[in-house]
Amino acid sequence: MQDTFPPPTDVHAATTLKALRRSESRYRRLFEAAQDGILLLNADTAQIEDVNPYLVDMLGYSHAEFLGKKLWEVGPFADVAESKGVFAELQATGYVRYEDLPLRTKTGALIQVEFVSNTYDCEGIKVIQCNIRDITLRKQAERELGESKAHLHQLTIFLQRAREDDRAHFARELHDELGQNLTALRIDFNGLADSLASTDPAIGARLAAIDQMINCTVDATRLMCEELRPGMLDDFGFEAAIASYARNFTHQFGVPCDLLLDSEDYGLDDLLSTAIFRIVQESLTNIARHAHASHAMVALKDRGDDLLLTIADDGCGMPAELTGARKTYGMLGMRERVNMIGGHIAIDSAPGRGTHIEVSIPKSQQTTP
Repeated sequence: MQDTFPPPTDVHAATTLKALRRSESRYRRLFEAAQDGILLLNADTAQIEDVNPYLVDMLGYSHAEFLGKKLWEVGPFADVAESKGVFAELQATGYVRYEDLPLRTKTGALIQVEFVSNTYDCEGIKVIQCNIRDITLRKQAERELGESKAHLHQLTIFLQRAREDDRAHFARELHDELGQNLTALRIDFNGLADSLASTDPAIGARLAAIDQMINCTVDATRLMCEELRPGMLDDFGFEAAIASYARNFTHQFGVPCDLLLDSEDYGLDDLLSTAIFRIVQESLTNIARHAHASHAMVALKDRGDDLLLTIADDGCGMPAELTGARKTYGMLGMRERVNMIGGHIAIDSAPGRGTHIEVSIPKSQQTTP
């Protein structure tokens, strides 16, 4: 840009000219030092009037190859089929923005840029300033992050399935080996106790204590099997398993638990039915351990495109830090299961007013591999 200012005729004019030159010098330094590509267009003719060094380096065209050309006559922008339309929109509205525009450099490399154009008035001449930012690396990082999240999601699913498989295996081993041995031990003990019948109260009390210990061990083994992998989940399906678990919860902890299911068959696949069951199991376990509640409720509603799982209690509630950034391992595990099935969890709780958990689960996630 060459000076076009007239020579000063008086002190005031000289001062004004000096200020204008200082302003132009500052603009030129900013223009040339900017870390975004800048391209100036004549708003009437679409001819390129100036480009900064950063744009020259970005696209590989010399300064001379830009000047005097129309926007769509320069290689990178010639690739953009709608260049003339973009210019017409700029003339009409004074503003155009593209968040992800592909441009090809002089060497043939394809880059992605953020393109923002504004129209402004410069001494009565309308000028279009185009700011062009190379976002290729950012977009690549976003793609890699997305791929990493997808891989992590698949790994989480794999690990959860492997964990459930291991639980099912251990449950079968406990039932088949330890359970059968305990049953055989009970039968043999009962036969031995009958043959050792005695009027001695001490012997009778001892035999009764041993019988009680065997019975408790059998019950504990059955409970461990159910905790590892509820047999009803595999044999009778989700609906029967969750109903049985709610009844057992009430019986074991003395906390009435209402179960509200609006369907007799939700048609859940193994991944989804197991995930929902475990979320309910973790929630009710937390209620039993920490809530001091007198009543609990579990509801599952089919809303067409998704399922809504609600778990609530009237207990002591949780402090805000446990529902926000700071969470227990149980809460983190619950959230991870919800993320695994593509759902969303919302927890509303405060000291003294219980806890209300809502989990929305898209049905499309049932086909997640």
